[in-house]
Amino acid sequence: MIYLKAHDLENVCFRILRAADVSEGHARIVSRHLAENNALGFHSHGVILLEEYIDRIRKGTLIPNAEPKLTNESGSTAVVDGCWTFGQVVASFATDLAIKKAQSAGISCVSMRNLTHLGRLGSYAERVAAAGLASIMFAADGGHGHHQVPFGGTKARLGTNPIAFSFPYQDDYPFLADFATSAVAAGKVLVCRARGQKLKEGWLIDADGKPTTDPEDYLRGGALLPLGGSEGHKGYALAFMCALFGSVLSQGGIPGAPSKAWSNTSLFIAIDVQKFAPLEKLKQDANTLVRFIKDTPLADASKPILYPGELEAQAHRKASQVRIGLEEATWDRVVSVLREYSIEDIVDSLDLSHEADPK
Repeated sequence: MIYLKAHDLENVCFRILRAADVSEGHARIVSRHLAENNALGFHSHGVILLEEYIDRIRKGTLIPNAEPKLTNESGSTAVVDGCWTFGQVVASFATDLAIKKAQSAGISCVSMRNLTHLGRLGSYAERVAAAGLASIMFAADGGHGHHQVPFGGTKARLGTNPIAFSFPYQDDYPFLADFATSAVAAGKVLVCRARGQKLKEGWLIDADGKPTTDPEDYLRGGALLPLGGSEGHKGYALAFMCALFGSVLSQGGIPGAPSKAWSNTSLFIAIDVQKFAPLEKLKQDANTLVRFIKDTPLADASKPILYPGELEAQAHRKASQVRIGLEEATWDRVVSVLREYSIEDIVDSLDLSHEADPK
């Protein structure tokens, strides 16, 4: 493993994106998002994706400096065309719009189409909660279902189709649920591959529809199984509903009639919870719920019950104090991109280590 500080990793990403002629504003949004995900431990949505983003720019499926635009709007709804730029840029724009509309109308629904990978869905849910609102978010893939197999099938027809919920709680850290509707996010398979690790049973089937724990099978035509194992029909149902809310409502391509390129079609719903009760009263009630749940007798005394979002809250508090660990294979690919743009000299200025806490 290679360890470095979060601000150094963010700067590396920023320098690469700027070298790829990405505007300063877009580059800052994307590099901050990737580095933060690594810092929080969400490595599947971190710098491991940067090489893919650069490749999409070169192929013309990602227009790096395009700006999202509104194509349809009412007092509480909007449709955003991402114009094929970075998903993080489009989703940030849509999140701010959803917040503004919900604060005015009480609730808002903002759909997105024609955008590339938006990253970690939960980061936008956190942003809504920080504004004192609740959120429900659906993300799909514009009909390019090359990841998840429908329950009972042997070939991929759906994306990982994540769903997220947030609700304001503590000052900075909300209740948060953010998860793929497949057994695992596709990026986690790639992380296991980079680390030379086998997958957990129940994550993947190979191209012949047989269970496998080899991450290479994913790249050889395999497919992720739905969330839930033997109860996978529930994860499949969630994935299907994400396709309806994320892709059908956005009109950005659907399974069976996909968009011209892979697109993180999505729908963000923001709710002004203070239309129901004062925020402090809602937080007090939520805290009563937390205390009651945490008072449950434990199956294992060493593993306390956590509320949804508690791990993320803990990670946020530690993020600025810990070094980020990257697989050497991932770091080597980053350095390779630096060399391609002749900016590998930046590596000499970094405080790199093979230890998490160098002396």
